Amino acid sequence: MAEKSVTGDAAAAGPGLGRERIEHVIVLMMENRSFDHLLGYLRHDDPSYPYLGDAPPRCPVDPARPDGDLVPTSDDATPVLSVDPDHSNESVLLQIYGQQGVPDGATPRMNGFIRSYSQKISHGSLRRKDPLLDAVNAVIRFLTDLWNRLRRRPKPVRPRPEDIMRCFAETGVPVLATLAREYAVLVNWHASVPGETWPNRNFAHAATSDGTANIDLRFYDNETIFEQLGEAGRRWHVYHDGLAQVLAFPRLWLGGTDGFHDSAELVEHIRTDRLPEYSFVEPDHGYGRGDGDNQHPGNNTVIGDNFTAGEALIGRIHNALVETPDVFAKTLLLITYDQHGGLFDHVPPRPVPSPDGKVAPNGFDFRLSGLRVPTVAVSPLIPRGTVEHAFFEHASIPRTLRGQFAPGFGPLTERDAQAADVLEVLPLLAAPRSDCHAVEIPGSVRAAAGTTRAAAGPAAGRALNDFEASLLELAGAVWTWIRRETVARREAVAAIGRPVPFVPDPTTSAAARARVVVPGSDADRVVVEVVTHLDA
Repeated sequence: MAEKSVTGDAAAAGPGLGRERIEHVIVLMMENRSFDHLLGYLRHDDPSYPYLGDAPPRCPVDPARPDGDLVPTSDDATPVLSVDPDHSNESVLLQIYGQQGVPDGATPRMNGFIRSYSQKISHGSLRRKDPLLDAVNAVIRFLTDLWNRLRRRPKPVRPRPEDIMRCFAETGVPVLATLAREYAVLVNWHASVPGETWPNRNFAHAATSDGTANIDLRFYDNETIFEQLGEAGRRWHVYHDGLAQVLAFPRLWLGGTDGFHDSAELVEHIRTDRLPEYSFVEPDHGYGRGDGDNQHPGNNTVIGDNFTAGEALIGRIHNALVETPDVFAKTLLLITYDQHGGLFDHVPPRPVPSPDGKVAPNGFDFRLSGLRVPTVAVSPLIPRGTVEHAFFEHASIPRTLRGQFAPGFGPLTERDAQAADVLEVLPLLAAPRSDCHAVEIPGSVRAAAGTTRAAAGPAAGRALNDFEASLLELAGAVWTWIRRETVARREAVAAIGRPVPFVPDPTTSAAARARVVVPGSDADRVVVEVVTHLDA
């Protein structure tokens, strides 16, 4: 492990000491941003912090011509990126190696980002070659542009391949930047898979993606950390605003939905000291209030309200904790992102063990981590200004939770068996700090905190991105079970432990293929019914 540098009250702290005081862990997993993209231009007091501004890394326009044009990173990113970067496993390997696949003995050069984004702008994802879908998307883009003109919304900015190198100044992410300075920033936290959202979120729950490197629409029967905690007599909650990807693990909801709560209840549970041992927070992926708040680039192709709302979400959770000091003193909040989303990061992925020996259909063997993602650990027990250089990946989440709340249970897979435990690595103070203060919530979205859920579908004016479309398919399969099976039958299926069939609903499948949810449509009603069922 690289040398760690801490400031302030660090002399009274030590790695792994005092972890018994942590009674609650909250994990907030946002969407699709790399470490360099959000925090590379953060000015930190610690000289070991990997600040990009002094020597911006460069990426070739054409990785086959390393001596050709090079584009440096810059600190002028905005919330709007008019084309969602490709983050399929195939494209991420191109970003890492500058060519397709994983060449034998090749060194990750992190030189294919511009090439990958140019490919996405011109031809779409490397993984998807569907002429019919391309035609449908072309029609949707035309109708979207027409709709935006009628509503006088801003036209999307014409994308340039070099936009993938643009990073945020710290003023563009004021909440996350403040927390990164005030608590601990984990500068070597990586996604688990160089691939899409579903496999990476699955690793956070089950320490495996069951052999999938891209979104694979099915139910997963892998054991999860939620089940281990339940068997250990510990409570867990999933706080969600709209559809939650964790529904892909049916044993978490077939036997009952007591663990699922509307995200508005999280702040209430903090303020009334009713948190469970583990809280997993899924942001609004576009099926809850307004434009959502998950910060996915695909939700910010026309306007950036979703990105700003994500900053507000982070701030609201933090402020609720700070304003309830007795609860804050015994809580660890971990803010991370599922994967880098195709955005530039200069640090190569790490070799990691295969979780279960499975190989993806495209031959990927899961012995390579994903890229770095922004990760901040928040607690008044953490010394101000902590910079942690140890290697973590999403399997560190179940590893940490099991170590804290279910130490008698074994690892889920080989991946979490070898993952670092956050509470074993981070220094903890002998007593909580008294200098923790609320952060300012971005003004343009302050009112959103009190709104109620309206239409289930994403805001009008853009097509569904791949992740939103997958959640729509997932909602249909969940609805099939809710609608067709009795509670007793669902409980019996959950108890047996056999794979649960993924039966799509025709209405949501059609809407997912068309990349649009019409308010009041059958697909829209299915989503509303699923969300209502979870919150009942």
